[in-house]
Amino acid sequence: MASADSHSTLRDYAEALGLTFPILVDTDGSVHREYAMVSAFSTAAYPQDWIVGPDGRIAYANNAFEPDEMRLILDLMLD
Repeated sequence: MASADSHSTLRDYAEALGLTFPILVDTDGSVHREYAMVSAFSTAAYPQDWIVGPDGRIAYANNAFEPDEMRLILDLMLD
């Protein structure tokens, strides 16, 4: 998960939800620029779902919520 929010905001959010995975703080906007999140879809709809593989490449990007497809991709990546 990546965010431009402050460290304290993210820590509080993660604690409230019981999250244990790392959260990237994108303080300089480099992650945002690297994955061109602003113009990823012609509709510029939010929210957008992204799955980035261990090699840093985008494995999935969509602006429609498709949990079954996302789970399939994650399962394949974890095998």
